[in-house]
Amino acid sequence: MDAEEERAKKRANLADDPSSRAMVQRDLHRLPPEMLLEILSRLPITSLIHFKTTSHAGYDLIADPRLPPMFRNRVTDSDPCLILFNYNSPIPRRLYFLDTEGCSRGVRKIAPPQHLAVDNLVGSCNGLLCLSFRISVGSSVSRSLLIYNPFVGDAVRVPPANRFLKQREVFGFGFHPRTEEFKVVRIVCYENDTEDESMVQVFTVGTTEWRNKGAPPPPPRFTVAVGYRPPEALVEGSLNWVIVGARDRISRIISFELADEVFVEIPHPPCQRLVSNRYSLSVLSGCLSAVGSFESGHLDIWVMKQYHVKESWVKQFSYDPYFPGAWPSFLGRVPEVICALKNGKILLRHGESSLVSYDPVENRFKTLEISGLPDYFQALPFLPSLFSAN
Repeated sequence: MDAEEERAKKRANLADDPSSRAMVQRDLHRLPPEMLLEILSRLPITSLIHFKTTSHAGYDLIADPRLPPMFRNRVTDSDPCLILFNYNSPIPRRLYFLDTEGCSRGVRKIAPPQHLAVDNLVGSCNGLLCLSFRISVGSSVSRSLLIYNPFVGDAVRVPPANRFLKQREVFGFGFHPRTEEFKVVRIVCYENDTEDESMVQVFTVGTTEWRNKGAPPPPPRFTVAVGYRPPEALVEGSLNWVIVGARDRISRIISFELADEVFVEIPHPPCQRLVSNRYSLSVLSGCLSAVGSFESGHLDIWVMKQYHVKESWVKQFSYDPYFPGAWPSFLGRVPEVICALKNGKILLRHGESSLVSYDPVENRFKTLEISGLPDYFQALPFLPSLFSAN
């Protein structure tokens, strides 16, 4: 264990130690409120929520409106946490939380919101989750969406969107700092008589209905590349997807600007091998990233250093397949990029149930030993928040 991991373990043990928490609660009245809020803003989110439920004084302090922005400023400067979604579990699917700065504590289960039949994780943004859940009406089953803060515990139901015969839909969830609005974007492709049509709809959290925004940009017939994780990437208030033309099979990147609600095509990386293959999008250190995997198992990661600027694409990482131990079942599979850590390492999901860190300086992989990891999970970066979903 290196020095950084040792410090994280000590912080985790201190935060979880019952005697330490009891001492803090006993001495609350001795500290000025401003100092106490500063201390609380530096605690892990799980310790804050526990503190909230152990006493009336703790509840009142966590409810102080000054604390959420203080806590947000701290977590913004920290490594992102992870939300793990167990997509192979019975419905309602299970959700887990992992603090990447305290991996020694293992994962923690998150209670499903309002006992709903959650079946998919649509996205994560600024401490809120967008979840899909099933609704049974007679003999038919439909789906709806929910915006949920798993630590505050409140949720907002998204009204049902228009349904079409033989439809295919993909969602995006994001926030724009200029408008300070959370929005859900829906791209739906459906059959209309003898031809395929597409529609874009937008729902703003805090309103009551979806708004139609017409058709997405060409090509008129396309598919959105979808894997085990939400396919969109949120960069500078814009949602980005990889689309594949139904006729030319060429991959393109389209961007939906959440403030002005317009589409823009983003120039792809200058790599024909990447464009002619399916690739996924991610966000590394705030930059749009294109992750290309090839039949050989080789993985290339391109990073757009300046958003919208074609010349700023740089091939940041390039490495061969990672085969931890003697796992023949993983032969030919490549890790899925999750996020970049403050120390420069890349966090990846490998196979179905492993988290791996990659050190680009030493060109070395390391499988992380974390207790409680579920089988068959997708992982999303997550910045905990004390702000309400309402």
